[in-house]
Amino acid sequence: MPAKKYTEQQRLEFMTLIDRGGSVRAAAVAVGAHPDRGYQWMKQAGLSTPRSTQRKYTAAEKAEFFKRLAEVGNVSAVARELGLNRVSCYVWAHKAGIFMAAYSDAKRQEFLRLRREGVSRREAAGRLGIEAHQALDWDKGIRVFSKGRIYPDGRIVLYRPAEMLANVKNPRTAWVQGERVALARVEQVIDSRYLSLLEREHLKDLQSLGLSITRKFPHPTAKAGSVRATQESQGRDLMHSIWCTGTALGELTERWLLPSATTRSCVRRVPRRCQAF
Repeated sequence: MPAKKYTEQQRLEFMTLIDRGGSVRAAAVAVGAHPDRGYQWMKQAGLSTPRSTQRKYTAAEKAEFFKRLAEVGNVSAVARELGLNRVSCYVWAHKAGIFMAAYSDAKRQEFLRLRREGVSRREAAGRLGIEAHQALDWDKGIRVFSKGRIYPDGRIVLYRPAEMLANVKNPRTAWVQGERVALARVEQVIDSRYLSLLEREHLKDLQSLGLSITRKFPHPTAKAGSVRATQESQGRDLMHSIWCTGTALGELTERWLLPSATTRSCVRRVPRRCQAF
């Protein structure tokens, strides 16, 4: 869709309004132009558009806000009436522990009703299926929001992220919400009898090139990375990954098998059950 064309007369009227001290957006709307085009005209004229300074409210303005809020009961309405920023007004109200929205948690109301009827806290929590610490907070009149707690006497205690993380017993180890696991932990070898990630990738590359198990490991005591084919003189620990690879390739020979008859019979019965990759 082609951009809307504006006349030179509109641009001149826009610049006249700017010279009189008007804002870019108001001047653009007054001449029938889009605000973005107004900023383009300002840039073409070499004029800067400084950011407006943040408004600072006085104690008298805040006091008037709370006075009207107690009478009206609506933050947005009071903000419009007094000409205050609505977001700032909500921040003041929340810091003061004032939440105008009706509390609609039916389970909490039911819990409080049971407590008024003389039901014990544990029994009421069990009936409603809530946790003990939550029942304790409700019983004491403590309200919890995303960044802290509000006590019945009006005190507001905000959570500190550093303290929350310091008290975590089991920190997250998975990649959750942008959290990455250290690469060294991923590549850590569980035991010396197993192949590392890099060693497995190297074996896979050699296998894809067509090299046989004999070419890769010409001697039964050869090492595949950190794993020994025979860790003890009697050969009790077999390099499991090597003979699995050899089985998959159909080139496993007697010299890679343990002297144990059980292992020999297992490999001979199911030669293709183990797949190394």
